Amino acid sequence: MMGFGLLASCAAPQESAIRFMIGSTDRSDSSGVHFATLNPETGEIAFKGFTATAPSPGYIAFSSDKKALFVVTGDNKISSYGFADGELTFINSQPAEGLNPCHVSVHPSGEMAFLANYSDGSFSAYGIEEGFRLTPAVYTEKYEGSGPNEGRQKSPHAHCAVVTPNGKYVYVTDLGTDKVMNYVIDASDRKTEPNAAQPFFSVKPGAGPRHLAVHPDGKWLYLINELDATVTAASIAENGSLTELATYPTLPAGYAEPGNTSAAIRLHPNGKFVYVSNRGYDAVHGFRIEADGTLTKVNEVREKIAAPRDFNLDPSGKFMVVGNQKTNDLTLLTVDPETGVLTYKSTSGNIAGPSCFEFF
Repeated sequence: MMGFGLLASCAAPQESAIRFMIGSTDRSDSSGVHFATLNPETGEIAFKGFTATAPSPGYIAFSSDKKALFVVTGDNKISSYGFADGELTFINSQPAEGLNPCHVSVHPSGEMAFLANYSDGSFSAYGIEEGFRLTPAVYTEKYEGSGPNEGRQKSPHAHCAVVTPNGKYVYVTDLGTDKVMNYVIDASDRKTEPNAAQPFFSVKPGAGPRHLAVHPDGKWLYLINELDATVTAASIAENGSLTELATYPTLPAGYAEPGNTSAAIRLHPNGKFVYVSNRGYDAVHGFRIEADGTLTKVNEVREKIAAPRDFNLDPSGKFMVVGNQKTNDLTLLTVDPETGVLTYKSTSGNIAGPSCFEFF
């Protein structure tokens, strides 16, 4: 008995399951938000819960305290849900004030939410009251203009809205006009207005800015351009204006197969690396962030990657879950937090159109 007790005490403790929520582009009547767990030892992903929503709950975002989840859906609404241990309780909805909301984010204070409407190229901001109840939109703007890509840029297409860590600014990508719109925020008064110092930041014509990520120290912004498969690094001034540092190709030199579109961009939790995905070439690529904010390619993974619309890293920074929209499953990559190197581990799960991942 003593020997058995000694063996038990010396055994390595099992890592606990990693928990996350999943949004999807599923437009069926049975669509909703999934609760899943990841076994860090085996790499197996298991579905543990489900909350029915309106069709296509394509993007989701937690409040900073993880007590609420905000969801944009294909019926052109933004909804608030109370959140506890993977379970969602509906609070209320508001109109998106536009067509096809495809991204939502929450102010660090928890006092505002922001969304981008893709189809009509518009942006909306909302107040969040006590109890996580959404107010009607407090600011809306419909963009104008076009870009040189006749197939994708005949009109504006707002694709994401991201708040800076200090809560002072929100940046909105417009794929249709090759601009990142720039706003100043006063969350306590629920005010949003164009940044007079720089109302917008322009990228190369035809690049098609899609998603962006702001570094935790607030000094740098990283932008994935969907149409030309590049990533732009920019510095952020005190007044919120952006200045390009450099733009990097994400695809190998000489790759010329048609039909590739870049998709997601995420920062490593330690702030040392940035990752992007490509659909068509089907890969996730890693870049190291240098001391001056510029980027150096680390590596890429293509194994069992199939149309990765989104991916995300768990809070430890050791694992990355990738959503494969072509095969309707999830691929797990391991991440070296010191080098940023990605390595394929496993594929599991079965979910229609995985499109957003949030860990808790």
